[in-house]
Amino acid sequence: MLITLQNTPLWVYAVFLVLVYFGIKARTPSPKSRLAMLVTPPVLIAWSLFSINLTLNPALSLSCWIGALLLGGVTAWLMFSAQYVTLDDSQTGLILPGTWKVLMLYLLFFAVNYYFGYQDDVHPEQASALDTLLFKAAASGFVCGLIGTRSLKYYRLLRLLQAQRPGLTAQ
Repeated sequence: MLITLQNTPLWVYAVFLVLVYFGIKARTPSPKSRLAMLVTPPVLIAWSLFSINLTLNPALSLSCWIGALLLGGVTAWLMFSAQYVTLDDSQTGLILPGTWKVLMLYLLFFAVNYYFGYQDDVHPEQASALDTLLFKAAASGFVCGLIGTRSLKYYRLLRLLQAQRPGLTAQ
């Protein structure tokens, strides 16, 4: 284990620290822009699909990814509450209450990517096995569904809150 940590590139530690910083920062109320809510899901879906390997069994890999995406979406829908979410001053974005859940999401995202990066470097023959590829597709789909659905849920809430404001047109 110590050898693995010693051989990890420094940029990985930098990414980890940035994710921890933003995860801890999310513990306090923070703004979420309309643009961020709309851009996050398609970017994650593209990145997630790009990262899965479709060489051995494309139909099975995509099915696994879609199933995990849906499971992640349902999990996010149940996990993230709309309670205490308000419109920002400009009424074009939201102020989200602080939560530790964002840090957990970031750490999950990092751990999944670190694990698969480790497997690719240390056990390339195992990393290309069908069970590993399906696990990677499922993990990628789940994280994508979790983060993407969170953004879409808050975008939907933004639209509802804007519609409740008299004289404010939904954008």
